[in-house]
Amino acid sequence: MSFFDFIKQSFDEDSLLSLPTFRATLIGDSALFLENIIAIKSYSQTQILLYLKKGEIAVLGERLFIKKYCGGDMVICGKITSIQKG
Repeated sequence: MSFFDFIKQSFDEDSLLSLPTFRATLIGDSALFLENIIAIKSYSQTQILLYLKKGEIAVLGERLFIKKYCGGDMVICGKITSIQKG
């Protein structure tokens, strides 16, 4: 049995549909790459709130800024202290 068959067998169909629809890659504490962002809800130097297909995500920190936002991909820079799914 392949690894992917094992994973598929381990979850029921409803669980697979509820898996996260975004990806976040944190690079140290100074850069965050996000995929599948729908829109920006609010933006400040200490908090960036983003809309996802299902829910929201909050990025907290200091001196935060959006370096790139294009086609659902986003790069956030600054001192990132917390990422929260809401």
